[in-house]
Amino acid sequence: SSRSRTNPITTRPRIERSKSSYERPASSSSGQKAILPYRHVRSSSYTQATQLEEFRSTRRWPPAGFNAQSVLNTTEAQDVIGAGASTFKGYWDQIPNAGPEDVRFFAVMDSEHNARSDRAICRHEAFAEISLTVTGPADNAFPWVSLEQPCMAYAFGRSPGTTTLNYRVSKFGTLKPLVQVGSKVKPRKIKLLLIMERLSQLEQGLEEDDPDKLYEYLYTYLISDPDEDTEPHYGMELQIIDLITVLSHSEWVDYSSRRNQVLAKFFNSPKSDVRHRFYHQLLLSCELYLRIHCSEHEEKAKRQILKSLPPKIAWDLAVAQRWLENISISKRLTSSNESEYSFNYVRKRVQKEALAIFAETLKWPNMAEIEDVLEEKDSKKKPLEGRSNDAMSWFTGVILPGPTLPWVLMNTLIDCDKDTGPLLKYLTHIYPSSGFQYRATTYWSYRCIVGKVLGASRGVNQVAGWIGPCNYTPDLKRTECVHIRQSSPPEYNITTTDIDTMGSRSHPLGPDALEYPAEDYELLIPDTEDVTDVIRVEKLSFQPSREQPETRMGPDGPMTFDAAVIFACGGESWPMRLRYDVDFIAAYPCHQGPHVLFYDYAYKAIKVDEGLVDIHDWGPHPRSHPSTPRSRSYSHPTSRHSPASSSLHSRSNSQALTTQAGPPSSTASSHIERVLAIEALGVSDNEVFARAWCAHWGLSAVVANIKDTCMACAIREAYAACVSVVILTEGGRKGEGDV
Repeated sequence: SSRSRTNPITTRPRIERSKSSYERPASSSSGQKAILPYRHVRSSSYTQATQLEEFRSTRRWPPAGFNAQSVLNTTEAQDVIGAGASTFKGYWDQIPNAGPEDVRFFAVMDSEHNARSDRAICRHEAFAEISLTVTGPADNAFPWVSLEQPCMAYAFGRSPGTTTLNYRVSKFGTLKPLVQVGSKVKPRKIKLLLIMERLSQLEQGLEEDDPDKLYEYLYTYLISDPDEDTEPHYGMELQIIDLITVLSHSEWVDYSSRRNQVLAKFFNSPKSDVRHRFYHQLLLSCELYLRIHCSEHEEKAKRQILKSLPPKIAWDLAVAQRWLENISISKRLTSSNESEYSFNYVRKRVQKEALAIFAETLKWPNMAEIEDVLEEKDSKKKPLEGRSNDAMSWFTGVILPGPTLPWVLMNTLIDCDKDTGPLLKYLTHIYPSSGFQYRATTYWSYRCIVGKVLGASRGVNQVAGWIGPCNYTPDLKRTECVHIRQSSPPEYNITTTDIDTMGSRSHPLGPDALEYPAEDYELLIPDTEDVTDVIRVEKLSFQPSREQPETRMGPDGPMTFDAAVIFACGGESWPMRLRYDVDFIAAYPCHQGPHVLFYDYAYKAIKVDEGLVDIHDWGPHPRSHPSTPRSRSYSHPTSRHSPASSSLHSRSNSQALTTQAGPPSSTASSHIERVLAIEALGVSDNEVFARAWCAHWGLSAVVANIKDTCMACAIREAYAACVSVVILTEGGRKGEGDV
């Protein structure tokens, strides 16, 4: 039978979902750590005894000492209701040098630490190079200090196929601001050998103790001093401005463009003019980088400079930093008047180790071949870095932050396995919704909806942006690259108002009040006993799309497919087309759960096998209702696949379902009227089905493992993220086996 919530105290205020009700956090543009709003949480609340311990141990609400008519004061509410519950805060920043409409969005949890994070564990230090901190220490965990946006350190969630709340929110900000840079000032011409000599010298740093020498080299060999005859530019600040001006010329490569972010295609190019231009630009960038980071500049001054740089110049500095950290240049005399330069790859051993971990984690089918190749026993064979531009990028460590690293890494692994042949050479970050089949196993990019859905399967791992090993499919060749056709989901864009109100819209206590009636809250406990074990993945299906791209990267290039997962349940087949590129957000772990849920966080709970397949119209659909929220419909859908419609496992609250008066709002949060909580406990295929259902209908979801996160906190995070679905899971069952 269905379980219903108690009626709340009607005098309690409702949650405002369309306007700001708390002060936005301080901007990080000052370079300081943003100070997030603090909501009177007592520092000792995690260790309160009495009612809290009794409540957690008995899982009964109200706890001992209270009854349904009790009213808690602020201190009691914080200790019993709010202790250990996840709380979410959002804020936004304007982008320097861009228009007023260009903003970036961020979201964090109030008390995140290593034990309470929604991010995946980084399996090797080399994989952390996917992100680059612009200001502050290199291990700074704040997403707003990274060069690449959204911050790639937050791209991967705790479980395969998931992302984080911050990454989800950040995607709705301005990703490519139009910042105009341009200059007619060109550098002096310089020979390649002189460039190499200076790059080798810069490995030891600038001649900071000799300003005359520093000035002389810069303005004699590299650039011109416009005020040489009147006020020569001996000051670091003036030299920095001159270098920025020269690097702003349109002749230089723009590394902020993703098409230019595999650096080896420039410094390893067979064309001498391409190599010369790369090293010339690199030298100017290194001169600028070392001047900004010189010892005479305090941290505050560095932050001010770095935060104000146009994107093109900021990415030049990233190239310089990665080069100086990973490459050493040696000079060798070949005769009395000739010399040659060679490169030493100081991190090659580390990069080889990381590649082996990457292959092992993905259970690469030809692991013996990879291990043999990485040992480089045969000196007559081509060195690892000489196999391709991707291999050169990976083994040298000269890799820019952002979405290119996963593709460089996977292509390097493929280059080290001769059995892959030429059919897997088409993977590129330019087409992120891609994957491939190799030896009866499929692997998928974190940007591909197939990987996002199959990430829930048993035995599947996620590492450095790749998900696998996943299901084999007979619809593809034994070795084949594919592109997947996937559309953007029909959802409302998150706005600055949604970001401003994130904390107040999702707080454990509900709106601020002087008193908190116990009857306003409900304890939610998923049913872990009566769990289905009849849903199974029957087949991974691929059908060639009707419209293929005009250029397929050659006659053997990858085709575009429509993907679907066919499930078997009770003798029937349930096909789910993976049509939409939805997000699965890994829920933050909460502490001392389970927690109770405030009545205005409306929700409906349903078991994965009891009617989910028949729900076709959940959540907001702005394409069909562009200007007004969807009308509320709370009739329980019945399922011909359920034992009986009366057994539909659902919860609702009549008070929370009334439509608020007022004009329609354009905020995403105002359209989230209630959250569908799918109980996909038990075997992994239950969660795969829930994810596939979301991908079929275009609904992003919070994925909550009930071993780490309670149901109430997951529902509130869905409201914070402006999504209308929560998937409750246990991460599979022991004894399921492996793929």
